[in-house]
Amino acid sequence: MNPTRGFTRSYPGRLEAAAWVLVLAQVVHGFTPADTGAEGHVGAVGGLILLVASVASVYGIRVGRPWASKLTGWTGLVVAVGFVLYHALPFTSPVTNPYLGERVGAPAWISVAVAIAAGTWAAYEGFRG
Repeated sequence: MNPTRGFTRSYPGRLEAAAWVLVLAQVVHGFTPADTGAEGHVGAVGGLILLVASVASVYGIRVGRPWASKLTGWTGLVVAVGFVLYHALPFTSPVTNPYLGERVGAPAWISVAVAIAAGTWAAYEGFRG
């Protein structure tokens, strides 16, 4: 089995960079303070699962596993869409933590935007092959 099947010469580098940026964006967001009244366990548990998936995709890319690009793509897509749904929907529920109308600072909004961008990039790189 060829572990680099489906990769072009520059593709693994861009895929790995996108995967690392996704990991970093998730970690930074997790440590960014945001004083909201809606934070529950859904975000923490879901975020941890997605962080583990992101780290696994980096590992898979580093060792040349063919599943790594799809894992990066799907994780990036779920992170990007998930951040939009979790933080931008204008209502509070057990599965949302809206920042709209809350007194969260610019760092919290920036970390959300960076996570959405990182997820989008990871999805693009992961699915393009």
